[in-house]
Amino acid sequence: MRRRSKAPVLLATALFGGLIAAVAFSAATVSARATERNGRPAAEVVVGKATVVELFTSAGHYSPMQRAEIAAGRLQSALKEKPKPTDVKVSPIGKEQGLYVRDRLIVTVGKAEAAAHKSTPGALAKSWQKHLAQALSESDQAGAASAQADQAPQPEEPKVADKPVEPTAAPKAADEIDWSGTAQKWVPILSIEQGGAYIGAAQIAGPTEQVEKVKGVAELRLSLKNIARIYAYIPVSSINLTKLDRVQGVSVWATGDIRLVRF
Repeated sequence: MRRRSKAPVLLATALFGGLIAAVAFSAATVSARATERNGRPAAEVVVGKATVVELFTSAGHYSPMQRAEIAAGRLQSALKEKPKPTDVKVSPIGKEQGLYVRDRLIVTVGKAEAAAHKSTPGALAKSWQKHLAQALSESDQAGAASAQADQAPQPEEPKVADKPVEPTAAPKAADEIDWSGTAQKWVPILSIEQGGAYIGAAQIAGPTEQVEKVKGVAELRLSLKNIARIYAYIPVSSINLTKLDRVQGVSVWATGDIRLVRF
């Protein structure tokens, strides 16, 4: 009796496993939705049907909903690389905590956000890490079950003549910002105040297309009769203090400067 080789069986098993993994990750849809917290606007990042991140506070120039949209866009891009639940990590960023999928930053947790949750940045980030890892695990299981169901024999449907269908795409408004990907970088920062002129660096973040437009950050420091001080940070497309061409959708995360001239 001739013995059959197991190689074809092993190859088929590997291909089937790959198909299950692909379906599992395609099932992990990511979205951002608005909600409320004690009567104030808040937002959530949702994977499938599970809420993985809740944002109660604004950061920089971004509202909770805008922060959720940025985080959802980053997470959707990260899922294209088919991460595992163990790839979800927490790592410090200065005095804040960052939630990562592999080396991709999804969202940061500062003191204000943690206080709104009655927690600490570290504990809140760990909580979000647990929720995201659990959501990816459940999505993996759901995708595997769906792939197995697709392998079951299906009744044949009557054949109909194919009709040509012309693909259509929704037009994109000229001023619409592409949130599908995000980036961050350091740029020069120039500030002018009553005491002198300063130069330094600023870290910016936002949609990739918008971040690429930023050439620097203009900082305006105003004093109102020694009662209040206002610091305004404006990402601009050129270093020209006579004409500030602001780049929308970009925020300033960190700054530093040294004095150049004393007035």
